[in-house]
Amino acid sequence: MIFAPEFRLPFRLRGNKFFVASLTPADRAHIQAGLKLMSQESIRNRFMGSKKEFTEKELDYFTSLDGWNHYALGVEEGGGHHRGVAVIRMVRSEARPTEAEIAITVIDEYQKMGLGSFLLDLLVLAALERNIEQFSFTFLPQNEGIARLIQKLGSPELIREHDTVRMVLLLRKLNMNKLRSRVRLVLPEIDTGHSGI
Repeated sequence: MIFAPEFRLPFRLRGNKFFVASLTPADRAHIQAGLKLMSQESIRNRFMGSKKEFTEKELDYFTSLDGWNHYALGVEEGGGHHRGVAVIRMVRSEARPTEAEIAITVIDEYQKMGLGSFLLDLLVLAALERNIEQFSFTFLPQNEGIARLIQKLGSPELIREHDTVRMVLLLRKLNMNKLRSRVRLVLPEIDTGHSGI
């Protein structure tokens, strides 16, 4: 398995140095500090409401992962402050074990530079290692950024649910050769052919 708890690799994106790694309990401080680096709009889009800080219970949920049913990748700056700047996670549905709910967070300073797309590509590979066949995204209608990000990856099914929008993306319909090529451009060290992915 590529995306094991010890997974950690350096990469560059638009001239910036970063590390991408599996999220662990050691990332609690990064998660808490990252909230203060987000605008109210970004917080509302991610958590569908306001939030000033995370509780200890929330930090436990975000970082104490079993790695199979709940898995996440985090991005840390590679130089200077070493701030945590992005997280993408998937949580397997209990009712539909081959489906996972996806959530993405990128601090405002690093939005619109490709981090979200890169992390989503990586998460597809991690999902296939875990027998996940489709992604589900739930978000506010005004969050056009996440809608564009999902549609850039594939052709999701759109479902409107009261005050939210839900998109479902079947991973088998994705162009995996293109996805692997995109990943290798950023992470040439990664073996995207390993473990059947």
